Amino acid sequence: MVIGTPKKKVAPQFGIHLQPSGAILYETNTLNYFRLSGVGAELAMLMAQLQDMEKTAYVWSHMNGLEEGMTVEELRDMFADHPLTALWEKGILPSSIRITGSSQAYLPIRSTLQFTNSCNLSCPFCYASSGRPYEKELTTEEWILVMEKLAANGVFDITITGGEARLVKGFHRLLATASCLFINVHLFSNGLGWTGDDIAFVKQFNNVRCQVSVDGYEETHDKMRGKKGAYKETMSNARKIAEAGIPLIIAMTVSPINYLDVEKVAEEACAVGARVFRAGITLPVGRAGDGIFFLSKEQRERVKEQIDRAIKKWGNRIVIPDWREEDSNEHHKGGEADFCTPGYLNWYVRADGMVTPCQVEEASMGHILKDSILEIGAEERLLEVRAKSKSCYCIHRVELPEPDQPFRKLF
Repeated sequence: MVIGTPKKKVAPQFGIHLQPSGAILYETNTLNYFRLSGVGAELAMLMAQLQDMEKTAYVWSHMNGLEEGMTVEELRDMFADHPLTALWEKGILPSSIRITGSSQAYLPIRSTLQFTNSCNLSCPFCYASSGRPYEKELTTEEWILVMEKLAANGVFDITITGGEARLVKGFHRLLATASCLFINVHLFSNGLGWTGDDIAFVKQFNNVRCQVSVDGYEETHDKMRGKKGAYKETMSNARKIAEAGIPLIIAMTVSPINYLDVEKVAEEACAVGARVFRAGITLPVGRAGDGIFFLSKEQRERVKEQIDRAIKKWGNRIVIPDWREEDSNEHHKGGEADFCTPGYLNWYVRADGMVTPCQVEEASMGHILKDSILEIGAEERLLEVRAKSKSCYCIHRVELPEPDQPFRKLF
């Protein structure tokens, strides 16, 4: 799913991200990705360079020492299941493929950056237990170094969060830097305290999307946020963000307190001009770690019914993802969502610089500025964090293929 896709058709933009166990072929507009063998990665790079099947067959034959050579038909048969084959057959060839990553370590292509743990709220279900800043949070200059480091090593998609990210010192400079360094920037906010200048500033960047949290209809939202009038202010600012042309997502964290409000919040999201309404469960970490925010089976069924009705009513005006099993409590005890490979493709960088596989896991892989990126992504370090992980269940579900061919012979 692409948020804020331009009306004109966007040509696919591909990248290959090297890993010790193979490679990832990804498309930057859709975030779809495929795991490739070394052979498959070499073929993709050759096709992008040569722009011709016959030339590719010729070069492939010579680089692999095939005496009789390989025909185009044999090449097609050999790579019939390659994710780019259908495009090649239609004459659609990527003009270039961005090469990133490393065969020595698992480096991310997505990252979540917690600019600060400071927040203007203290919600009882906050996974980060936000409110007060950490004792030693990264400075503006340090965050810029972090973003440069990540971008130079293959990260193209980032999420900016907190606390409330806009409260960090130097926020405007940091957002501008992020927009310049990364292809996709997702800004998360509780929607409080936005000024006209804030909205006008974000509007300047065509690759920044904004996700605003709304956790129930007016009375419920205010109760959960602990602030009277929070709902009206948040929805008013959400409307202004959408009217400014900034792609807007309304996200609801569902719990036993607000699960009956899902359909109404979806309606309100549609009314203010959001492009997406997304409902997810409350993660059992941080201040929600005592489990009182878990949904029962019956409550999940009620949520699914509301989502189904919302899709029928407003699905032609707003994207509303189905409430699937990956959104259930069982998923977070063993499932793996699409594009969710924490540690191996996705890093969470805390406000104090510590790197973890995702926002719900405390086990550290290292410090983003004190350790080299190859040290943080080293296979042995990931395996150690994987063994220690208590909250990030997805990391245990990542299955990696055995390395088959070294990429070094291409370079």
